[in-house]
Amino acid sequence: MDVRTIEEAVLAFYRSGTRQQEDTHQWLQQIQESPQAWSFCWELMQLNKPSEIQFFGAITLHSKLTKHWAEVPKEAHNEFKQKLLESIVLFGNGPKIVLSQLCISMSVFIVHMLEHPTVIEEVTGMFLNEQLGTLSKNTQLEILMSVLEGIPDEADSVHTRIPRSMVREELNKKAEFATGTVINYLSEKLNSGRIDESETSALINATKSLSTWLKYGNIRLDGCETMVQVLLKLIHYCYWKEPKEDGCLSQEDNDLAETAVKALVKIMSSQHSNGYKYSATVIRFMRLFLDVLGPILDVEWKEDNENENLAFVIYTLFLSTLECYSSIIFAGILSDDEELVKVYSRTVDLVVKCTDKPGTYPLDESCSTLAMEFWYMLQDEVLSMPNDEKKVKRWEAIKPVYVHIVKVLIKKSQLPNEKALHKWNSDDLETFRCYRQDIGDTLLSCHDVLNDLMLDVLSEALDESIAYLNFDPQNTDNWPLLEATIHAYCSIAQKIEYAEYPQIVKLLKVLNEIPYEKYSDKLLGMALETAGAYSDWISDNPKYLPPAIELLVRGLSSTQASQATLGLKDLTSECQKEMAPFALPLLDACRAALQGNHLKNSEMIRLMYTVGNIMSVISYENILQYLDLMVSPCFEELQMIVQNQDTSNVARGRIVLRLEMIAKLFSSLNTKKPAGQEEEGLPIARPNTQSPQTTTPVQPILLILEKTMGLLKTLCTMWLHDESVVETLCKALQQALTNLMEDIKPLLNDMCCLILLIFANKCAPSAVEMAGNFILIFYNDPESKESMKQLFIAIMEYNFGQMKQYDDQQKLSDVADLIETFFLFNTRITKKMSKCYGETQADCTRLIEYAMKSMMLPETGPIKKSVGFLSIFIKESRNCPLMMNAVVAQGENLLSNTFLCLGGYTPRAHVDVFADIFLALNYKYPSDFNRWIKILEKPNFPTLFVSQADKELFIKKVLKEKVNRRLVQEHVRKFAALCRNAVEWEIDYRTS
Repeated sequence: MDVRTIEEAVLAFYRSGTRQQEDTHQWLQQIQESPQAWSFCWELMQLNKPSEIQFFGAITLHSKLTKHWAEVPKEAHNEFKQKLLESIVLFGNGPKIVLSQLCISMSVFIVHMLEHPTVIEEVTGMFLNEQLGTLSKNTQLEILMSVLEGIPDEADSVHTRIPRSMVREELNKKAEFATGTVINYLSEKLNSGRIDESETSALINATKSLSTWLKYGNIRLDGCETMVQVLLKLIHYCYWKEPKEDGCLSQEDNDLAETAVKALVKIMSSQHSNGYKYSATVIRFMRLFLDVLGPILDVEWKEDNENENLAFVIYTLFLSTLECYSSIIFAGILSDDEELVKVYSRTVDLVVKCTDKPGTYPLDESCSTLAMEFWYMLQDEVLSMPNDEKKVKRWEAIKPVYVHIVKVLIKKSQLPNEKALHKWNSDDLETFRCYRQDIGDTLLSCHDVLNDLMLDVLSEALDESIAYLNFDPQNTDNWPLLEATIHAYCSIAQKIEYAEYPQIVKLLKVLNEIPYEKYSDKLLGMALETAGAYSDWISDNPKYLPPAIELLVRGLSSTQASQATLGLKDLTSECQKEMAPFALPLLDACRAALQGNHLKNSEMIRLMYTVGNIMSVISYENILQYLDLMVSPCFEELQMIVQNQDTSNVARGRIVLRLEMIAKLFSSLNTKKPAGQEEEGLPIARPNTQSPQTTTPVQPILLILEKTMGLLKTLCTMWLHDESVVETLCKALQQALTNLMEDIKPLLNDMCCLILLIFANKCAPSAVEMAGNFILIFYNDPESKESMKQLFIAIMEYNFGQMKQYDDQQKLSDVADLIETFFLFNTRITKKMSKCYGETQADCTRLIEYAMKSMMLPETGPIKKSVGFLSIFIKESRNCPLMMNAVVAQGENLLSNTFLCLGGYTPRAHVDVFADIFLALNYKYPSDFNRWIKILEKPNFPTLFVSQADKELFIKKVLKEKVNRRLVQEHVRKFAALCRNAVEWEIDYRTS
């Protein structure tokens, strides 16, 4: 292979446009895989070559070492080692990117040579004894540390002839030597009293190598004391070695200190599962951390900190240690051990300071977010204790800390005002939004500790924030503290019980008295969100409903209308019965907002849900009046579009908006409100128990549909090929059906005609769902049964036709969404109305055939829905001869296809769903199943990789289980792995 051609391709790759890069990259990858790469990689690594070519040679060498070491004969290993060392010497002084790749290649070479028990010691000795020619001692040590660091990482990915278990065993043996070498090197440098800048890289590599070797050697936590002390000494040296004029560490010192702290994090997390064994060690290490690192954090506890990253990793060390060993340290809340009490007290003080880090997150500081989880851990540790005197004392002991933390969190959660907003970009604002959510979650933990005392703390904070607002009435930028206090109230709303707390009463009063027009709209937005959040409490204390309504109605005409509509939705849902006295004025306010042309589409849709809730509690006459005022405009606009034959994009948008608004109204407007209406599934139609003499007004939704069904049919015909319009129309009609149930019967034929119209052109998933609901509700109704049969037959024929069309073209995946919808429909019918198949003489054999084809598709939806349908169909088939005959006729084919799926057709992540088929057949057709499953005994079926013994064992295990789904899923997963030659399961399966 011509080296010049390769060099030209490499330079073209680094110096050309994206399109050419893709082709060149593919070609370069191919030549890296070739056997000739072992030769040309050395030619590319010459000092007179451009750095891009040198780097490509180095990564090619690494790639070959990692994947194709078997191509190098054993007798050439020593020559290869020598060549690699010569290249390391050649690039010992740079370029750095080439040297780094060569060091990693040496790590890979050592992994391949682990069968020689002293290979690590030999290479280490070579570097320590300065046997690499002209390279300086510092450079040789830096290279050694880089090589040692790479060995554990490369061992995880290298393709080697040595068994993986032997690699792990050898690394476990060498871990003590490797870490000891690193510690000795670090100690020697620290004891010398002065570290040159040129040695920093070697020290960083050394501390990194400690982290990588900790996963080997079974190193005990109490055996790491020397390591911990050396790392702490290194951090102390980097930070305090010389005065800093601007307080900022040099980049080299900062990197070294951070790397050492990260190594300590790795040490402390390495034995977290055995923490109970090392209680004394953990406390001793925490004391060391507090003594050495605490003063650094004290200095860095300031705004606009130049060493923020170092403070961040130090706080991370403390908090990850607390997470790993919380029970050990929290034992110091109340203890006779004075040392333990001191460690606990100092630790909590440190986390309080972390939470209260000066500055605004994330602009001025990044540490405070780390502390949030701690406050949950502490309350969980105390509150999960047995109910005894000890728990009560600990609970009381932590309350003062949580009182302080509530105040800190309110301060930290303040939004930026308009003057400060220019400093924030969109990413900062999104990060802060998530941070505020974390603060809200932490405040819930605070409430769990403080209970009613929390309301006292918030009430005091509310007084202070109002006083601050009133201190300078002309200042319109001092609202963030009040907004943050209201946010705290909002965050704990779900915890507040029904009692008439004076603090909540005061809050609602304050919310109505704030002059929002003077301040940012964000203050009003939080007030509106809080009013909605306390809807549940207001339903238990309805006399406070008027101020809440007044505030939310006020918000409808503001820029915060989104929060107002959300709040009204919650309030009218939770307090619907209590809404009656305020219903008409509230409907007028909603109508004015809808007509005001300032609401967004989502706000208008949401507001219609509120309208439906309110209309449900007013008189029938008033309902009709407000329907005319508020709903008629929706249909009038739709009528106008239909009359004008407008098919523009603007018209489509208006149609979807109006239909979404109607759907929301249909979901909430119900004058009957039946008790216990099911949410997930629709009940079967109930016989009418009402006496003939009793007459009730027609349900408002039915009245609307009776008047507009013609318009909706015309609209559907016009936009039949537009998925968004058809789906939204179906959604509205589905909401009407869910609400009306059997009351929709007068419109049954019209609705069925509409569904069939949709089926004739496109099978919309929501139309199938709606058709299924109609069948479930009305199939048992003698007057409607024939219509339901026709509807069922139409659905089956349409879907069979579509699947045949795409199956003939071998493109079933193109209609994966249709398949998923169809088998979900059949699953529901099979579960609740299986007699439908027999009474319509459905082609059940064909249904099973398409289910078998669907489960062999690569898409997740069709796999799960078709397998789910088959398992239910099998279980219910004994009740219907037609279904039973289909199962018996297709049983062997079904198992054959199932085994093919396990063998490789189905993604391995989804094979456990097939356990349901085995269970269903074994439970309902045991003798047939025993015969059918013998198909597995065919040679080389379902793959070449699974032996006859494995197949016999699987049959035995599956036949044994008729109900234990978890166990059968486990058998299926392991058998599928064997079929695919996924050897990691093999030993476990064959010995289980």
